[in-house]
Amino acid sequence: MNCLYLSLKLRHLGNLLPATILVHDMVLRMVRYLSQIAAVGLSLRLMPPAMLALLLGACASAPPVGLEDQLADGPTPRAAQQNPGLVLGQRVRWGGEILSLRNNKTDTEVEIYGRPLLDNAEPKPTGGEGVRFIADIDGFLDPVQYSPGKRLTVSGALQQARQALVGEFSYSYPVVEVQAYHLWPVYQAPAEPLGWRYPYYDPWWPWGPYRHWPYYW
Repeated sequence: MNCLYLSLKLRHLGNLLPATILVHDMVLRMVRYLSQIAAVGLSLRLMPPAMLALLLGACASAPPVGLEDQLADGPTPRAAQQNPGLVLGQRVRWGGEILSLRNNKTDTEVEIYGRPLLDNAEPKPTGGEGVRFIADIDGFLDPVQYSPGKRLTVSGALQQARQALVGEFSYSYPVVEVQAYHLWPVYQAPAEPLGWRYPYYDPWWPWGPYRHWPYYW
């Protein structure tokens, strides 16, 4: 009887062993992850205030020259499109993606799909009211440099709206007489930094290195 009992007990422990190893592996992963977080936090706390301020300040850039004023009280592209006569002469700072460009004798008309702006005046890659507008810029802009997909931020005064066809639809374009502008490259999503994935992102999760025989159950 004692031998039979001991045999069953050992078999039961053998079944529990893989689960015990799995739990141990999970605990070790969490400890390592928390240690990394603590190390980063400690490094920031020990950093001199001036250096920390410089580091944080480097993450944010100032708007380009001439585009510093956010003109928060100015009309939005949608408001200018719906009530063009009420906003004539008002100053705005708008931006978005270049759709097309037309060179005239003395100026260039840039068709832009409006997007919201970041604090540094750079157009966001998404969002907005879905309104196109025309930026009227003095002089010649090369269509190769100002190609569709690149982004443009402009600042200036609103002029008389213009009607033009989008396909067969008659579209009302708000028009900005541009005083300052800045060209941005085509938006590219930032690459994911190495080592910043969720700690349990693992093709073997939740089995870890013990997925296969003899630890698979």
